[in-house]
Amino acid sequence: MDYYAYLNPVATQIIRDLISAKFFLHENIGLCNNKDVFGFVQHPKLFVICTKNIRNGGWDMSRYVNETVFHEALHAAQKCNRDQPIGLPIKSMPLPWNKLQDIKKSIRTIGNYSSAVQREHEAFYFEDKPDQVRAYVRKYCF
Repeated sequence: MDYYAYLNPVATQIIRDLISAKFFLHENIGLCNNKDVFGFVQHPKLFVICTKNIRNGGWDMSRYVNETVFHEALHAAQKCNRDQPIGLPIKSMPLPWNKLQDIKKSIRTIGNYSSAVQREHEAFYFEDKPDQVRAYVRKYCF
């Protein structure tokens, strides 16, 4: 899989945790046909990275592969938590304007309902907090 070459140490450990939690990891399948999708998690325990979309979009592979792993791993933790948000109130998770726009794009893909907004907000908030993402994966998936 292409994305392994770009993983930093924390992302590598998160991927190992997901494999131990019985997630199936794939690359460039399904929703990856939508060029705006960098990754997704679907039930039951399907974890996908869309490296072709990151590469074809001209994005920095190291940055966005790792960020996508963190984002999608948070979604994996939410799935392990019975598809529920982790539970932090949105007001406690401030996001810059561009991330709020990213939430709107994601919601167009998955459907606009309140729990989806909360889950996406959490995932975007934790994209740059890999140690916390790993703690949530370990808390909810083991």
